[in-house]
Amino acid sequence: MLTKMIFATLLLFALSALNGYASEKKREANCTVVIAADLHFDMPPETDQFHHVLAINALGDHRRIDGVILAGDLFDKSDPKILDLYRQRWERGPGYRQIHYDTYPTFGNHDISPESGRPEQNRIGMEFNLHYLDSTLLDMKQAGRILNIHRSSRSYSFDIGGVHFVCGQLAAGDTTYCESNMQWIADDLKKYASDGKPVVYVQHYGFDAWALEWWTEEQRTQLFDILEHYNLAAFFVGHTHAKSVQHYRGYDIHQVNNAWRDEDGNASFDVLQIKGKRVTVETYEVLDGNGNFKRL
Repeated sequence: MLTKMIFATLLLFALSALNGYASEKKREANCTVVIAADLHFDMPPETDQFHHVLAINALGDHRRIDGVILAGDLFDKSDPKILDLYRQRWERGPGYRQIHYDTYPTFGNHDISPESGRPEQNRIGMEFNLHYLDSTLLDMKQAGRILNIHRSSRSYSFDIGGVHFVCGQLAAGDTTYCESNMQWIADDLKKYASDGKPVVYVQHYGFDAWALEWWTEEQRTQLFDILEHYNLAAFFVGHTHAKSVQHYRGYDIHQVNNAWRDEDGNASFDVLQIKGKRVTVETYEVLDGNGNFKRL
C-alpha cells in the first residue's frame, strides 16, 4: 500500500512538472512583425505608394510575418480619395497591390494636422482622419486584435506571439489633440506585462535632436521611468524620414525610414523577430515597384 502511495505521489509530481514545462514552452515569445513608417499618402494618381506593399508581401513568401505596424504619418493630407487609396493598399486583402497581413496603424503629426503637420492647425482634417482611426480601432477591438484602448489619444495595445505591443500614437504624454496617455501606458503595462513578457513600444516622434521640438525631455524621462520596470525588448519610431538607431538610457531606439526614395536613398522598413529571449531587428531596402528588396 505504501509503495502504491509513493508511486502515485511521484506520478503526480512528474505530471505537474511536465505541465509546468509545457506551460513555460507555450508562453515563450515567438513573433515576427514588420515596422514601416511615414507613408504620407497624397492625392491620386498613384506613384510609388504600392512599392512597400509589394516588397513586404514578397518578403512574406520567404519568411513568417505575423503583422505590420505603421509608425505614423499615414496621410500627407486629408481627403476621401487619399483615404480610399490608402485602404486599397494597407488594409489586409488578397490583391496584388494590397497588404496580405494584419496592420496596426499609428498616427503622426501629419495625420493629426494634414498639410501643415502642426497638430493644432487643421481641425477639420484631423477630425476626418480620426474618424477613420476610430472606426478601424473599433473593428480591431471587436475582432479581438486589440486588448486595450485609451479613448482620448487612441493609444492601444495588443499581443502577438507572447509579446505585448503598445502603440503610443504621436508620443507618450502628447496633449496637442488629446489627454495625456502616460498614466494609461503605466496602467496597461501593469495589467498586461507584469508577468515579464517582452514589451515592444511604438510611437511616431523619435529621439534625435529634431524630435525635441515635438515632445519634451520631461516626457521622455517619464516614459522610460515607466518602461524600465518591464521587459522592454524593442522601441520603434518614425517621423525623421531616415533610418538610424538612437540610444536613450541604455536602450536602442529604432528610427524607421520613410516609404519612398528620396535624397538619402531608397525606402526601407524594419523587421523585428522575437523568439524566446533572442531579439533581432533587420532593415530591408525596397529596390523598385516589382517587389524586389534586399537586407541591409
